[in-house]
This record gives sequence, structure tokens and C-alpha cells, in this order.
Amino acid sequence: MTDLNDIFVFNNHPNGVRWLDKDMNTNERQVVNSWWNEQIHQYGTEIDYYSSGYNLTEHDFVYGEDPTSKYKDPIRMIMCLNLNENAIVMQKFGLVAEDEVTGFMSIDSFHQAMSGDDKEPKSGDVFNLIEYGSRDRPGGREGKWFEITERLEQDVSQINPIIGHYIWLIKAKRFEYSYEPGLSGERVQDQVYDDAFSGVLTGGTQEVSDEKGYLDDIQDKSKQVFDYDKYEQSNTDVYGGYSPNEGDRPK
Repeated sequence: MTDLNDIFVFNNHPNGVRWLDKDMNTNERQVVNSWWNEQIHQYGTEIDYYSSGYNLTEHDFVYGEDPTSKYKDPIRMIMCLNLNENAIVMQKFGLVAEDEVTGFMSIDSFHQAMSGDDKEPKSGDVFNLIEYGSRDRPGGREGKWFEITERLEQDVSQINPIIGHYIWLIKAKRFEYSYEPGLSGERVQDQVYDDAFSGVLTGGTQEVSDEKGYLDDIQDKSKQVFDYDKYEQSNTDVYGGYSPNEGDRPK
């Protein structure tokens, strides 16, 4: 194989070193790496990072998921954010307003903070903007939660000066909590349910969900129309009817 120096003689010239020669710009790349770390820690915000415990060896191909997976305990980190709140997205169901975020995280800092197999951010990991949203929001609200959808270490237009690799570029969408073990939903973000209780029941490994503070329970409202419990012969079959015999209907 022909040596590049035989073709590009300029490479060997004492005053003609290639700026992107990685054998020659180690110190320069270290300076850029230190600059990235400084920018993130000066202008970043604190997050709680929850690493997904999804295990491919435990994947159940019937359910299409790992039913025993849970999120690990949170790790406090610093991330620099480009937050786009109420981003308008066109879907087949129409226009949807969703929050999305682009985050910048130091590779070195992530390695130092994490342990075990969690050496890189991955899709499915979740983080909570604890500093931006938790300390002074009114009405007991807390920081928004986001789920990582994409992780990059190469985007030469944004994060790879002199073709070095210094940070993780993370893209994430607003997380929709559905009682995943190890996580909790955002406070003061309850949906309206048809009952005074919805969520995790007793007897499991997760904390039992709080009862909803609804005054107008749908069960009480329905009893004002017709209270099935007052009639022994009531038939609540989904196909209708109160009893096998037409004459046994309550008057």
C-alpha cells in the first residue's frame, strides 16, 4: 500500500502539518474537550438521570418487551439543554403539541457518573429536569420528564471541532408515564379519570398510587340515574336486560 507521505509530501514539511492529523493535534483536541466541559458545567442544568434496566436476554417475544425491567436509581448530572416546549408536530391524528429537547452531555463526565454497563446514554433512558422545573414552580409542580430517542457522538456541524469526540448529543421527547417501575409521574399532572382511583394497586413492588381528589365520582353519579345495587334482580349484562323474565323488572 502506498504511504500517504509519498503522495502528499506537504504532510512531512516542518511547517506544513495537517490541522486534522490526529497524531499531531492531541493537545488541541484536549483543549477543545476542556472547553466543552467548561461550557456544559457553566451553562448546563441539573438533571436526575434514570438508566433503563431493559435486558435483551429477558425479552419476552410474546409480549414484545422485558416485563421484569425497571429503571435504576437516579444519578445527578449536568446537561446543557436546547429546549423546545410545545413543539408542533403533524401526525396522522392531526397537530400535536409535544415538548422536545436536545441535550449536550460530556462523555468524560458521563463515564465518571455511571457504573457497570451504563457507559453510554441509550434510547429508553429517562431524565428529569429537576433544577429547571422543581424548585420554584407554582402550585407544587415539578420538573418535566423526557425519554431519550436518539444518541449521537458525531455531528460535525455541531459537536466535532477538529474531528474530535467530546460530548453526547442527546435528543429526547416528553415522557408519558405509565407506571414503569423505578419512576414516578409528574406531580400536578393528573389526567381526569372515571373513578377516584387509578394506578398501582397494593400487593406489588411499587408504591401504591394516591387516590384522586374528585368530588363527583362517576359511580355515585350513575347511581343517581339508576342504582343497580338496590335491586337483587338487576342484570348488568353488557347486552342489556334486567332479568331473564320481562315481568321481573324493577318498578
